[in-house]
Amino acid sequence: MLRLIKPIFWTFLFLVMMLVIDQVLVQVPPIHPAHTAVRNFYQDFRSRLTDFTFGEKKATPKSIEAVIANQQKETVPKKTEPTKGQQAEATAAPKAEKGQRYIYSDGKGELHFADSLDDVPDGYRGLAQPMGK
Repeated sequence: MLRLIKPIFWTFLFLVMMLVIDQVLVQVPPIHPAHTAVRNFYQDFRSRLTDFTFGEKKATPKSIEAVIANQQKETVPKKTEPTKGQQAEATAAPKAEKGQRYIYSDGKGELHFADSLDDVPDGYRGLAQPMGK
């Protein structure tokens, strides 16, 4: 019985150390670029390992259009109720920038260009982005 105490102790100590390192890499905000790189790698590795272990498999996109569509879904800002001042600015902004062109993606992932925000269909105005001049 005494022979088992030493390996059990070192195994327990190893697991505690791994848990501490895990929590440091997950919860401590990085202050150095090397820490940022290691943290990003570890979090990606951890999420993939968790998905592999528990069978939560994410569907991988089969084309570049699918990748773009997934990124657009993730970056769409949530709409909030505008204040009176913001409503006044919103109505004045399209009139001030008539020469501004816009780009947007439809439901199929195809890119479209518009000469003004009024030319963008209502359903895609939230996704329309102004193009550089």
